[in-house]
Amino acid sequence: MLLSTLAGTPQYLTPVGGVVVHDPSDPPALPAGAILLGIGVTDPGEIVELVALADQHDAAAVVIRQPIGRAPVLSDDGTVVLGVPAGVSWQQVMGVLTTAMQSALHPADRGLDGQEAGDLFGMAGAISDLIDASITIEDRNSVVLAYSDHQGETDAIRVEVILGRRTPDVYAGFDEERGAMRSIRESLRPVYLPPLALSDGRQTRGRVALAVRAGDEILGFIWAVADKPLSTEKDDLLLDASRLVALHMLQLRAGADGARRLRTDLLATALTGGPEARSALDRLRLADRPLIVVALTLAGAHAAAAAHVTKSQRVAVSFQVHLAGSWADAAVALLDDTVYALVPARRPDTAVSLEYLCRNFVERTAEDAIVGIGRVVDHPAELELSRADADRALRVLARRPSAQGGDRVARASEIEAEAMLLELRDLALASKRGPFGAYARLLAYDDNRDSTFLVDSLRAWLDAHGDVMAAAAATHVHQNTFRYRLKRLSEIGEFSLDDPAARFALQLQLRLWPPDLPERSSK
Repeated sequence: MLLSTLAGTPQYLTPVGGVVVHDPSDPPALPAGAILLGIGVTDPGEIVELVALADQHDAAAVVIRQPIGRAPVLSDDGTVVLGVPAGVSWQQVMGVLTTAMQSALHPADRGLDGQEAGDLFGMAGAISDLIDASITIEDRNSVVLAYSDHQGETDAIRVEVILGRRTPDVYAGFDEERGAMRSIRESLRPVYLPPLALSDGRQTRGRVALAVRAGDEILGFIWAVADKPLSTEKDDLLLDASRLVALHMLQLRAGADGARRLRTDLLATALTGGPEARSALDRLRLADRPLIVVALTLAGAHAAAAAHVTKSQRVAVSFQVHLAGSWADAAVALLDDTVYALVPARRPDTAVSLEYLCRNFVERTAEDAIVGIGRVVDHPAELELSRADADRALRVLARRPSAQGGDRVARASEIEAEAMLLELRDLALASKRGPFGAYARLLAYDDNRDSTFLVDSLRAWLDAHGDVMAAAAATHVHQNTFRYRLKRLSEIGEFSLDDPAARFALQLQLRLWPPDLPERSSK
């Protein structure tokens, strides 16, 4: 906590009417609900007089330097008295109080990810003016929290960082490789970084970077576009500004941590579709409207590595940011290893627009992610159906040999057949059933010869709808050779190629238990 309570009960504070600096030689006019800053007031007797003055004018609180040694006797029934600890400047206190008052007056002011943004954008702009450089403020996971509107010359990296709301992994990797991030973390002062040499020949500019710290903890980073190291004076200005940025970030984190936990609990409750789902949606402000569930997970989602968990959390924040441009009211949370989003379906084509947005997100931000999109539902009780759709889509995408490009995102309605086959295979495996009849005999014949000779010929013939010429071309053999293979697989499998029921059974089993499937067994 920045301030400690010395007297009074903070939860019963009067509505704040302003922040006033107390001058003993020229007492200021005090509006009702003022926060009175006792700068330089350290004598116990003077503190008591200051509190009495605050009582007379119905002040909200008195703020003094934390007493060292003999402390004044203060009543808990009067004005709230708050103490500023040693090491915290009055400028920092003024900044935090001003930010808190602005947040209360403008509760709708939000950051990029939908969380309260405090005055970080204002801070970025102020720092930009102080050192005459474009500024970006990022958290320790390289997610952009704020940036300046400085119109000076910039480069492609800054454009990508702002548009993507985080530093792309490729640039972060470059900085790690050249030891830049280590230097920034270890230095207590701004660090100059020469321009990156990009393989595509694009011109870049240098950077001055500074870690934002709270004690020994690094909260994030300030990045400034600069062609050369800053002057000592500007370095000092940037360092001083970073301390105020740290206070803003601590304030944001305190609020965001609680908000994130609450949002996660509410989203989990809503997705169950039980009796509490309606109440959870009310609190998420998503009740009484059609909704779509989106599920996203990363490759190796069941890994226990802390790095994977951190990356999943970062992707969840980035996904919230990405959705905010079109669906600012969407709710996003990380549940176990999966990022879930509840998205309002305001238009009939919302699912199509959402699919396009998710593809864009995967291509630009999370190349190792897969995304499943559920059905549109109108009632809270049906949300579990949309979630099940999205989960099934994820499972289908994960089971495909190579989920690349468009195969990384799918709407449940487009992969329903594959999902049903997976569920049917699960049922068969649960009852210890596997390939049967003609297909089992063909698999056994190939297994004994360590090949897929007959099954591959069967699949080519079925895929070609009985066209021998096309099937022979697909398997790279002569037509007469392929006709001989057809005769052999009919004899070994003990079925007629003209029997439609037999062909359907073979097609179904080829889908359920392809020859290279580890779980299948011909025994």
